[in-house]
Amino acid sequence: MDDHKRWKIKFSILMVILIIIIYGSNYLVLGDGEHIISYVWTHLGFIPVDILIVAFLLEEIIEKKEKEAVFEKLDMLMSTFFSEVGNELISQLNEVNKYKTTTENLKTIKTWTDKDYENKLNELKSSHINFLADVASENREEFLENLRDLLADKREFIINLINNPNLLEKEEFTNLMNSILHLDEELEHRKDLALVNESDFQHLNVDMDRVYNILIREWIYYLKYLNKNYPYMIALMIRTNPFDKDASVYVTE
Repeated sequence: MDDHKRWKIKFSILMVILIIIIYGSNYLVLGDGEHIISYVWTHLGFIPVDILIVAFLLEEIIEKKEKEAVFEKLDMLMSTFFSEVGNELISQLNEVNKYKTTTENLKTIKTWTDKDYENKLNELKSSHINFLADVASENREEFLENLRDLLADKREFIINLINNPNLLEKEEFTNLMNSILHLDEELEHRKDLALVNESDFQHLNVDMDRVYNILIREWIYYLKYLNKNYPYMIALMIRTNPFDKDASVYVTE
């Protein structure tokens, strides 16, 4: 028997002895056995009430707090994701997007309020951002190689993220990781990207479109989170805004 169990047994025996001493002395002094029995009986009746409160109310509160702590950690994981791969992936895809004008307003995030982020998220949830990689045929191989190199270089990082069991709590972010890994797999299996024809490139466009849309939604969500909880951290995200070609990490104002 380990010391912890031995301590529990000793403590329990001590409490039982104290109970006997307290109620025994009460009976010896006052001689009112009925009152003692009534008192004990009344308090025994409160045990189910206490169990009910602990089992439902307190457990729900504790579970809520635990979930909040998990989400807090996951939101901070998103910071690492965008620093490692997210921002660069947005830049590469946005650079070739034929419909990049649809994301022009994302240049102005430095002036956004919490309400602006909320409105943008609601808009993105109910609409689709048009994406089509507009790359001349002679430049496609280079573009796809750069994209493949980026994803291959960050593959282990992304796999480590998706292996985090807590990530299941964030379905949208999990979908993003799966979509990126699928695009990575598609590119990795094409050993000679010079052989990618028009039909094959359109197939890859579907995968890039999926990644692009989820990626932007998660990027906006993350900025909203920073703006509300860590305003000093969002300054760096603004200075490295992948939608703003004029953005600079160096503070000039």
